[in-house]
Amino acid sequence: MTHQPIRVLHVVPSLSKAGGVERFVFNMARFHDEDRVHYDFLHHDTHEGRLLTEPTYEHDLQELGSKVYRVENAGKDLLTFSKQVSSFFKEKGKDYDVVHCHMPNTAFWVLRDAFKSGIKIRIQHSHLNTSSDVFLHRLRNAPLIALGKPYITDCVACSQEAGSYLFGSRPFTVINNGIPLEQFRYDSQVRQQVRSRFGIERDAPVIGCVGRFVSQKNFPFAVRVFAKFYEIFPDSRMLILGDGDGRADLEKVIMSEHLSDAVILAGVREDIDKLYSAMDVFFMPSLYEGLPVSAVEAQAAGLPCIYSTKVPKETDITGTGVFLSLDDELEKWTYALKNAISGGRLMHAPIVLKQRGYSVRANAELLMQHYEHLMAMKC
Repeated sequence: MTHQPIRVLHVVPSLSKAGGVERFVFNMARFHDEDRVHYDFLHHDTHEGRLLTEPTYEHDLQELGSKVYRVENAGKDLLTFSKQVSSFFKEKGKDYDVVHCHMPNTAFWVLRDAFKSGIKIRIQHSHLNTSSDVFLHRLRNAPLIALGKPYITDCVACSQEAGSYLFGSRPFTVINNGIPLEQFRYDSQVRQQVRSRFGIERDAPVIGCVGRFVSQKNFPFAVRVFAKFYEIFPDSRMLILGDGDGRADLEKVIMSEHLSDAVILAGVREDIDKLYSAMDVFFMPSLYEGLPVSAVEAQAAGLPCIYSTKVPKETDITGTGVFLSLDDELEKWTYALKNAISGGRLMHAPIVLKQRGYSVRANAELLMQHYEHLMAMKC
C-alpha cells in the first residue's frame, strides 16, 4: 500500500510578508518533507475578492506545491466569512487529516466546520499573550475565543506565556518560531551596501523596528523615543520595516517630531535578512506579543534588543535584551538604546539560537513529528 502524507490545512489571518505568524507558517512550509506532510493554506485577508495586504506568500507557497484558498475577511463581513468557511469545509474538509488554526478569535467558525466535516485533529495555535491592547476589544474577543475551545483537540503555542494565556491549565506543545539562522547572520559588507542604498552614513547609529503598522507594535511611541535619541545623536536614523493600516498615523507622528529625514519607512521587504545587518539595535516597545519572529531574526543578526515589559521574557533567547516599562520616561528608553549600541553585537548569536532550539529545520521537524504523533494517537 502506498504511503500517503498527512494532509494539513493551515488557517491563517493572511499570507502577508509583513506578519510574524505568516513568516512562521511559510518557514514551516519551506522546510517540510512532502513525503510525510502536505500543507495547504486558507486565509481571510480579502474583501469583495480583493487582497487587503500585499506582497504575500501566496505565489511562493504555490511554487512549493501548496494550494491557497481565500475567504472574506471576518472583520469586514462576518456573515459572508462564516458562510464561505462553512462552504469550504463542506467541499474540501474530506481532503484533510488536520486543521491547524492560527486565529483564536475566529476559531469557532473554522474548527466547528472542520469538526462537522469529519476532521479529527483540530489544532489551535497561540501566537500572542493577549487578544488586544484595548479593554473593550478583549471583552469582545473573550466569548469568541471561548466558543471555539470545545472544538479544539490539541493545543500548540509559540511560547509558554502565549500558551498559558490562551489555554490556561490545558496541556499544550511549544513549537519555537524557528528561522533559517545562517540567512540572518551579520555581514559587514551587506551592512555597508544597505546603508549606502538608504543614504545612511557609515558609522551613524541605526535603530531598527520590524512589524505590521498596527497599534500592537506601538511604533508611534518608538518614534517619540527616537526623537529624544536624535537630539543627542543627530546623525542617527530609525529604520522601520513593514506596512499596514496605521501608516498614515505613523507618518503624522514622524512629521510632528520633525523626523522626516531621519526615519526611514522601508516597507515590506524581500531582503529583510540583509537589513538587520544595517541596524545597531532592535527596538520593540510592543503592547503585547507571543514570541515575535522578528525578535528571533534580530537576535540571529547579533543585535542587542530593547523590549517593553509587555513582551515575554522568553523572547530574550541570547541574553542581549533589556526590558523597560512603557510608563518609564522617554529618557530612560533613550539611555537604554545608547547603552545597547555601545555594547555591540553578539557575533556568535546563530550558534546560541541553534543550541536553544530556534533552527527552522529543527522546528519544522518537530511540527511534522507532532502531526505524526497525533495521527498515531487518533488511529
